[in-house]
Amino acid sequence: MRAPPRWLFDRPLAHRGLHDGAEEGGRPENSLAAFQAAVAGGYGIELDVQASADGRAMVFHDSQLARMTGRAGLLAEWEAAALAGLTLRDGHQGIPTLDAALQLIGGQVPVIVEIKTRPGGIGLVEQAALPILRDYQGPFAVTAFEARSLTWFRQRQPDWPRGHNVGRRNLPAHGPWWRRLAWRFLYDVDGAQPDFVVYDRRDLPNWASGRVRAAGTPVLSYTIKDRAEMDRLAPHTDNIIFEGFRP
Repeated sequence: MRAPPRWLFDRPLAHRGLHDGAEEGGRPENSLAAFQAAVAGGYGIELDVQASADGRAMVFHDSQLARMTGRAGLLAEWEAAALAGLTLRDGHQGIPTLDAALQLIGGQVPVIVEIKTRPGGIGLVEQAALPILRDYQGPFAVTAFEARSLTWFRQRQPDWPRGHNVGRRNLPAHGPWWRRLAWRFLYDVDGAQPDFVVYDRRDLPNWASGRVRAAGTPVLSYTIKDRAEMDRLAPHTDNIIFEGFRP
C-alpha cells in the first residue's frame, strides 16, 4: 500500500467550494466565487465534474440543471457553449469549466475532483477531465462513487491519488451482488485500489471504516455541517469535507 499524500490531512476541504448556500447569495456551490473564497480562507476544495454533450469537463453537481440554473434538462444534453450562457442561482456566476476552476485555484490549495460518472458510461467524463488534470501542476486527487471510474484512472495515471466515495445510502440499487457487498464493506472493488475512502458521515463510525483505517487507509467524511458533527467524527476520520460553517 502506498502512502497517501500529506496534504490530504493538512486542512479541511470545502464541499463544492466555500459557498454561502443562500439563494440570494453571491457564492453558489461549484462556482468560481466559491473556489476563490476557499482559497482565501486556506481551505482545500472538493468539486464535481461532469461532461457536456460535446465532451467538455464542466464543474457541476446535479445531473439536472433545474436546481442550480432554473433551466430544464440534463447537463449532459447541453454543449459547453450553451452551458456558458447559463448562470447559477445568484444571477452572476456561471457554470465553470474544470480548466477555468483549476486555473483560478492555481495550486494554492489542494483539490479533490469528484467524477460524476454517467450510468453505463465509464470513460466519458473521465476522458473529458484527463488532459486537464494532466496539465495541472497543483495537488489533487480524483474520487468517485463508481469504483470502475477509479480503475479507469489507475490504468492511465497510476500515480494519481484515488479516493472511493462510499455510504450505505448510496449503494447502487442494481448490479452484481458481489460489487454491492464489496462496496459496503470497503473491500477493493473492480481493481480500483483506492488510496483513501470518503465516507458518508451518517454511516460513521462503523466496523468497516475502522478496519481499513487501522490498516493504514485514511478515511475522510462528507458532508460535515457543524462543529458538533466534526467533533463527533474526529476520532473516526482523518479529515472532513464540510459546508455551512468554517472549521
